[in-house]
Order: sequence, then C-alpha cells, then structure tokens
Amino acid sequence: MGIFFYRYVGDAEKQYIDQNKMIRSQSGKTYFSPDLYETATDARQRLALPALPAWRVGPIPADEMPDFDAVALQAASPKYGQPGGGLECATNHTVYLLGFSRPK
Repeated sequence: MGIFFYRYVGDAEKQYIDQNKMIRSQSGKTYFSPDLYETATDARQRLALPALPAWRVGPIPADEMPDFDAVALQAASPKYGQPGGGLECATNHTVYLLGFSRPK
C-alpha cells in the first residue's frame, strides 16, 4: 500500500480547483497532509485549520506530488484555537487535480 496526500479545503477553494484543474494556494505555499481524516472536525482540529473544511482533495499518490520545498513534513502547530498535532507539509509548486470527496 502506498502513501497518499490530502488537502482539506472550503467551497471557494474547491470551486477554484474544479475550474482550473489544479491545486495552488493563493499564498503560493500549499499545505497537504498524509493523514486521512474522516470528519471535517478531526481535520480542523489536527491540522489547526481556521474553519471546518467542506472538502477533502485526494488521495494523491506520493509519487505524483512535487517536492515539499516550502515546509518539510512536521506536526501542525496549535493555531486558531485548535490543538494541531496532525502531520502536514507544503509545496510552492502546482499540483494537478485527481479527485474530491466530502469529509463526514
């Protein structure tokens, strides 16, 4: 079994990704996680997201991901009143769309 990455996003980012067929944060630094969260609440808490994500992008096979040149794999720091602790990493490169699913 391989390693996969996910991105947890809101409706606006999902629409952008769907229209442009690519994943790229407006800041240029795009975060991903190798952790599969089944619920939006778990994703928000573990990745210390500012809001509940409406969508999970992925799974994206590790061999189809660019280098994580912005942030190496690390535990998410507490932020936005969330505990963090989930694994995350970031790239400055564009990632092309493979699929969407809704977390519960």
